[in-house]
Amino acid sequence: MIQDDKLWWANFREKNRPYLENDEYKMVCEIHAREFNHKVDYVCKCNPIRIQQFIDDLNTKFEQL
Repeated sequence: MIQDDKLWWANFREKNRPYLENDEYKMVCEIHAREFNHKVDYVCKCNPIRIQQFIDDLNTKFEQL
């Protein structure tokens, strides 16, 4: 994870809210694409399970650093 992403993710995790703002949603999708080597997939906001999976994947990766 690049340094800017690490800092952003640490800040994001501290917020601990039950919702995502639009800019956070975009960053989650973009960081996930960079970290897991795939095209950016802006998953439908109506699919919170998929967005949560992105967040869980990134949390796992972040904790391994």
